[in-house]
Amino acid sequence: MSNTVSTVITITTRKQLDIYMNPQRQSLLKAMDIHGIPMTAKQLSQILKISASSVTHHIKRLESLGLVELDHTESIHGIQAKYYRKLPVSVSLGGNREDDLQSERTLFSDYIVSQTWQSFKNHQTQVADKEDITQTGDSMSGILHLKQADAKKLYDMILEFIRTHETTEDGTVPWEYVLVAFPHNKGPETTVSNTAKQEQKEK
Repeated sequence: MSNTVSTVITITTRKQLDIYMNPQRQSLLKAMDIHGIPMTAKQLSQILKISASSVTHHIKRLESLGLVELDHTESIHGIQAKYYRKLPVSVSLGGNREDDLQSERTLFSDYIVSQTWQSFKNHQTQVADKEDITQTGDSMSGILHLKQADAKKLYDMILEFIRTHETTEDGTVPWEYVLVAFPHNKGPETTVSNTAKQEQKEK
């Protein structure tokens, strides 16, 4: 379990968002997350099936956001190979900001959720033991009834769990996830709910 404390980077400008939401850069970040070790542009190019020069270009752009950095160099057959690592940072799209990037943020969020769901479905077709939840993964949906303090506690618990499991260790397996949770505005339903409760008491 890692004790590394994550930094949160908030996307605030169109330039930052354009860099971050590029599909190949998202694939690059995902590959680095899955493998969890410093890698060269050549190694990543073989995974992503694009040229090493393209990987280097994308790495430089991601470096400018503070998401990737040079870890070390090694001499391989007389050539200095650069090994890059993904930094333990979380990215906030700044969804609570009121600016002219809302539509782009929404499209990108749709893309991330869609890609993760597709990866999950693809994974299901490849798993041999369909009964083992640690092999198949899972999806859940529903409604929780939380007080504000409970919602904050749950959010902090999730963040802490993510922060302490972001880096690879012996015996660990990379799990992909996407989390979406939000409070409902009951509106008129509140009156109906209160009426039902009152009727229940009268019985």
